[in-house]
Parts: sequence; structure tokens; C-alpha cells
Amino acid sequence: MLTACVMVCAFLLGCNGGTSVSSGAEAPFVSAYSVDKIQDRVLLGAYLDQDGWDEQIIDIFNEKLHKPISVINVFSSFDMDWTYLKYQSSNVVSRQAIPMITWMPTVNKRPDDSLLSEISDGAWDDYLYEWINGFRLWLANYDANYQPKVMIRFAHEFNSDWFPWSNQPDELIKAWRHIHQRFVAAGVAKHVEWVWNVNNVDVDDYNDFSVYYPGDDVVDWVSIDGYNWGSNYHYTRWKSFDETFSQSYVKLVTDFPDKPIMIAEVSSTEPADLPNEAQGQYGDDSDIYESKAAWVNDMLVTIENNYPAIKALVWFNSNKELNWALDAEHNTGLGAFNAGIERAHYTTLDEVSSTTVKRPASPAANVIPEVVGSELLQQEADYLRMLPRQQRQHLRQSRFASKEALLSVPSVDD
Repeated sequence: MLTACVMVCAFLLGCNGGTSVSSGAEAPFVSAYSVDKIQDRVLLGAYLDQDGWDEQIIDIFNEKLHKPISVINVFSSFDMDWTYLKYQSSNVVSRQAIPMITWMPTVNKRPDDSLLSEISDGAWDDYLYEWINGFRLWLANYDANYQPKVMIRFAHEFNSDWFPWSNQPDELIKAWRHIHQRFVAAGVAKHVEWVWNVNNVDVDDYNDFSVYYPGDDVVDWVSIDGYNWGSNYHYTRWKSFDETFSQSYVKLVTDFPDKPIMIAEVSSTEPADLPNEAQGQYGDDSDIYESKAAWVNDMLVTIENNYPAIKALVWFNSNKELNWALDAEHNTGLGAFNAGIERAHYTTLDEVSSTTVKRPASPAANVIPEVVGSELLQQEADYLRMLPRQQRQHLRQSRFASKEALLSVPSVDD
């Protein structure tokens, strides 16, 4: 794998076949997209290695799928702006997908400091101005009638305590609304959909993620992150999709009934994964007889039948602390994923963007799933709380290790 610095240099110098911002000659599907066009279907998405820097990674993954992904998750931070994002986002849009920018309010030089209060106090307004101006210049590379949209997932998993922005509902709300207002004032708000993202179980001081909600007027999507960790940790066991998501899903549809729901990060470990003490995994191999393919099949069937508010599903397709991907060597589940997305319930950006008529309501439109797995999730949360905070941070932030080099790359001139 290329280092982040090499990746950046390759793209900026055009030594990877030339990655340039689109001229707008071909209208991207995302220019005609709006969330209301999804209707009773589900858009497919993924997080892929290299955060959109490498178009070939997107192409290779799409070639393996029976339907291409329409949302691609790109992690970024307050160290970065559109000097970088214009390349990543252009690559995503050129592959007929929506960039979902997971915008983390943190900087490399102050990894343990929360920036939320500073943001709402205006200390980061110069950075926000440059970010938004760069976004505006990127949009200008496309024909005025065919400018793309992006999704912004700001300060994800705030109802935890492993990120510097976690566990601060009042500060999050103020920072969120401050940032949103900057986009409105700049006249670019129509090109952004805002994704409010919870962890599937509260691991904070409030035990009610709704206290972090900044308001219907500044949120377009509500979303959930959740994983089947298997038995690799001493406090986890193999969980179904229902056991992982039903509790948080039901709360979202109850508290925010008018918002579409996204599963913003989801994956399952492989039964063949063995606990790795270097990753803080002191579990066992009791899940050896489970099946990731069966888990994936159950996920896709269950969403269609019992989770009508879910309108986007973003698979975490990267092997980090566990083997989450579908398609790398020794991974399983790709066949089940392809079989499941063959159903019309799972759609693509081109289909959604060309939608002009209202589709009949799904028979499952008013279904609310039974909540299961609450005790398992509470057990996970309780054990996480008992760990030293530094260890909890390491468990969750270790997956960002490959991004540290990228965030350390010096700024480049246009």
C-alpha cells in the first residue's frame, strides 16, 4: 500500500494517470439526486481504503458488485480542506457516487482537545471560510445546472467518549448550528446534506442520544454506526443485524419520524478472526461456527422487511482491527451481498436521479421492528465504561492510524 504522502504527490502531480477536477462535460448523476427521490428504496454505499484518493479502488470494488455503490465515505479533519477534498470528491463524483465527508473536529497537533466550543465561538471561522470557499470553487468546475451534492457527517459517534468531541451535547449543538449557518450565509447550503450520526449504543454520560440533536432545520439524515464484533472481545459476542441496530433504529424513528435513516457504518467480523491482544481483544473463538455470509444475507432481508426508514446502507469495507471487508483475500460475504442487492429494494444513484414519479408504498412502510439485543449492547457499553478512557480511545481510534500520515502531509498550493 502506498503511503499517504506518496498518494497525495501522485494525485497532485498527475502521476496516477492524471486526476483532475471534472470539467462538467458529462453531468454526474449526483447533480440530479435528492433524498426524496429514494422513496421506498435503499442507496448502497461503502467506506473504501484510501478515502477516495485512488479511483482504481472504487472501480475494482464496483466491478465485483452487481450494483455500483452510490455513497462513498471519506474521512477528513480540521487539518484538511478542499486543497485535498477536491481531488477525493472529484474521484467519487466521477464514479457516479455522492461523497459523504466524515468531518472530524480535531487537528493532529491537539489530538485530545475538543474544538467544539472554539468553533461556536468563531475561533475557526477563517478555516470554515477557506473550506467553504474551496467547496464553492470545486462546484464551479461543473456546469451550473449539474453541480453535485455532498453529504457532511460532522462529529460522528458523539454519544461515546472515545473522540475529543464526544460526550458534549450542548457544545455539539452550538458548533453544528454555527457551521451550518456559515454554509447558508455563503449560499452553498443547497449542495450539502447534513448527516447526524449516533453510535448504536450510548457510551457517554447521558444515555439518550437525542440530547445531541441540533434541530430539524439543520439535519437532513439521521444515521447509525454499528458492528458485529463477534466474540473477539471479552465483553462481546456474535450479534445479528437486529441485535446491533433495532434499539437505536426504533429510537430514531420515534424521536425523528420525518428524517430518513442511514446506516453510515456497518460490518461483521469474520468467524475465522482470532482475538488479537495487541488490539485489546481478549475474547475467544466461540463464534467459529457462525457465518458472515448468512449475517449479510439476514441484514439485507431484514432491512427490506422490517426497517422501512432506512434509505442508505454504507458498508465499512476495510480490514482494520478485524476483517470487515467483503472482497479482500480471505474475506467472505461478497456473494451474499450481491445476491441480496439484486432485489429492487436496493437501488443506484442513476435510478434514483432519474425518478420522476411517486412509487407505490412498500407493504413494510409502517413496520417497526421488535427491539432485541438491548442487554447485549448494554453489556458492551458497561464493559467499555470500565476500561480506562485511554484504552477505550485506542480501541476505536486505532482504525484511523492509516490516516495520521495523510493528515500530516503539508498543505500544497493549487
